[in-house]
This record gives sequence, structure tokens and C-alpha cells, in this order.
Amino acid sequence: MNRILKHAISGMVCVSITLCGIYTAHAYAIMSAGGFSPYPTKIISSNGFASAVNSAISSSCSAWNSAGIGTLVTRSSQTHSNSSFPLKNSANQITATNKGVTGQIMLTNLTQVKVSGLTRYHTEVDININTSYPWATNGDSRAYDVQNCFTHELGHLLGLDDEVSKSSSTMYMQTSIGETAKRTLAADDINGLKAIY
Repeated sequence: MNRILKHAISGMVCVSITLCGIYTAHAYAIMSAGGFSPYPTKIISSNGFASAVNSAISSSCSAWNSAGIGTLVTRSSQTHSNSSFPLKNSANQITATNKGVTGQIMLTNLTQVKVSGLTRYHTEVDININTSYPWATNGDSRAYDVQNCFTHELGHLLGLDDEVSKSSSTMYMQTSIGETAKRTLAADDINGLKAIY
């Protein structure tokens, strides 16, 4: 009888493990449950950016806008001449300044937020490209890719935080020189966005 019981328990354990293996875990982290408000919003490039940089920024916006929620963020046709980062002025500005070799190749600043009940919303976000590092828009293996990194930073603007466990995610906390894989979103990035919007 004990032998039959052992086999029955072993069988149930195997079935349980198999069924649990069917479940897919999604890895994403939310910085602000309210995301950006109001949306769609516009980001404004520095007037010193080359057309290839602006094109990369627009492509980053398109990646998030293609996630199945609708238009969330676009690049404005207007530009700015501001070199201060961050600058609280009710505009989502992208700057490029030399911040030194600090490990932060791009930096997103939540310049203004609002809180309604227990929910935080971003209302102004500024992004800086640290010119202390080499940048490219053509996949150069000796430079950081603008679109790859900017797509990640836009995720912060939209309310997502750094992902620490899945290196294939656009919101993964680090990148490497020459990487272009994070120009497009992973399923975890899209699921995180859908959890907010």
C-alpha cells in the first residue's frame, strides 16, 4: 500500500510541476502607476541635434506607440536651445551635455510629478544624453546607440522602472557599447506598459 501511495504522490508532483511550468512570468517594474499625464505628450529635441539623432528619437517614440495602447509620446517639430538639465519649464526637453564618465550614459529626470490619491503621475520629464560617451545612430560597435538607449529612457518617461532580471528587456538596467537589440520592445516591456495604461 505504501508503494502505491508513493507512486500516486510522485505522479501528482510531476503533474503539478508540469502545470506550473506552463505559466509564464512577466518581468517589469513600475516607477509611477499613473504613467505620464496627460498623454499623448511631446518631447522637444535640442536645436543642436543632427537629423539622424532626431530620427532615432522619433523611432524610439514609435516603438512605444506600437505597443498596442495607441499614441503615448511623439517628438515635437519644435526645438529648444536650453543647455540646463533638468529645467522645470513644463516642457519635456532632451539635452546633450557633458556630465563626465559617471556610468550614466543617459539620464531621465522626473522634473514634475503630481499625486492623486496613492497614484503618482509624471507631468514633466527631461532626458539628457551624456556627451562624455561615444554615440552613434548607425549601429557602430564602438559607440552607444542613441535609439537603443533612448527607447529605454522613454520607458521611464512613460512610468516604467529599470528591470533587473531580464537582460532581453528594453527596460533592463544596463546596456553595452554597440547594442541595438533594445531599439524594439520585449514582451515584458509591453506588459509593463499595459499594466499602467
